[in-house]
Amino acid sequence: MSRETVSFNQSGPTPVCADEGSLTSRTGCYVITLTFSQPTQIGEITFRNYYTWGVGVHVLRAAASSPSNMGGIVGAGLLGNDAGSEAAWAWKDPSAWQVGVKNKVIMPHPHTETASHDFVSVTCLESRVDWQDVIGMRLILRQPSPVWRTFFIEEITAYRELPRLLPFSVPIISQDGQGEKPQPTPLDRLIQQTRRAMRIPDEDSLEVSLSVGRNFCLI
Repeated sequence: MSRETVSFNQSGPTPVCADEGSLTSRTGCYVITLTFSQPTQIGEITFRNYYTWGVGVHVLRAAASSPSNMGGIVGAGLLGNDAGSEAAWAWKDPSAWQVGVKNKVIMPHPHTETASHDFVSVTCLESRVDWQDVIGMRLILRQPSPVWRTFFIEEITAYRELPRLLPFSVPIISQDGQGEKPQPTPLDRLIQQTRRAMRIPDEDSLEVSLSVGRNFCLI
C-alpha cells in the first residue's frame, strides 16, 4: 500500500548572503521554502543529496503564526514568503519560525564525495517541535567546503505519516530538548554478543581500558 504524500509549492534554493545583494559574500548556505496549501501533518521529508554537507529544518505552524501564540526564536529571518494571505506577515517574522532540526549532517566528510549523492530521510522524530498544523518548512542547506561550488537537494517528497520501517535509528528528542539514546536493535544485540564471545571489547570499554593503561589483544 502506497504512502500518502503531501503536495507543496517550492521556492529556491536561494543563497544566503552576508551582505544583501552581494554574490561575493555568500555564506555557503542556501534556503529552500516549502509552502503547504493548508495546515497539515508531516511525518517524513525525503530527498536526493547533491554535495550538501548538512540540512536544517525550520517549521512554520498555523498555531505559531498568530500574534497571540508565537513560536520559539529561530535567529535571523530567512527569505520571507510574499503570499497575500492574512498570515503572510508570519513568513517574514523570524519569531514565528521554530527550529525543528538544527543541522543534520548528511555528508560526513565535506571535502570528499562520500555520501554526496545519497538518498536522505528526515522524520518528525528527529525534530524538537511537532510537525502538526504545518503551513511552511524551510530546508537550510549548508556546505562549508570551498571544493564544491554548487550544492543542493532534489526529488523532495513530503509524507503525511512516518515510514513503516525507519531507515535508520534516530535519537528521540525529550521534552527538555535533550536527545535520548535509541533502544538497541536486534542487530546491535547480536554484535554485542559476538564481541563478548570473541573477547573483542566494544568502543566504550576499549576507551575506558586504554585510559587506565591496559592493552587488548584483538583476535
